[in-house]
Amino acid sequence: MRINFEDLFKEQLIYILLPVILLIVFIGGTIYTGSALIKNGADFKTKQDTYQELTEKKTNLEAQIEEQKHQEISKDVKKIFTLESANFGVDASFAPLFDNMIAIAKESGIRIRSVEYNFEPAEDPIFKAKLSGYNVCELSTTVVGHYTELQAFLKTLLAQDYLVNLANVEIISWKRDKSILIANLKLNFYTKTN
Repeated sequence: MRINFEDLFKEQLIYILLPVILLIVFIGGTIYTGSALIKNGADFKTKQDTYQELTEKKTNLEAQIEEQKHQEISKDVKKIFTLESANFGVDASFAPLFDNMIAIAKESGIRIRSVEYNFEPAEDPIFKAKLSGYNVCELSTTVVGHYTELQAFLKTLLAQDYLVNLANVEIISWKRDKSILIANLKLNFYTKTN
């Protein structure tokens, strides 16, 4: 009996080709999966670097915002007088501002004739807003002095770092001596307490 290798080879061809095809598919799949893993790893690394860069930018921007908050306010912008270290009542919170006004009046040569305080000025926008911790005092006063003294008083008072609102001014000259002025002033002082 003679063995026909061609027929045997044809019959066994499927058993030979199947592992070869599976090996080729396996190698192709491994190469494709490996390249996809490498690409995904590179994408992940890029996105991770981008995320870290954006996080650093966010942190830097937040630090810049905080720094700008703590920087000194422009000289043109008035600050509201704040009492830092102690808890004062509304009335007492204005004492430093009143003392400052009296000192300015003395330096200018102005004489203060009368003073009235109103801690609830209905027309003031800050008082109307009822902001917690913000206080308003409307000071109605009559002052007497020469033109230059009154000018120096008002300029110095309004040039202070803290907000002082000159709500109303009425100036008349004294009947006996026209060089002396009588000024009825309404000044609004503002403080912030805790």
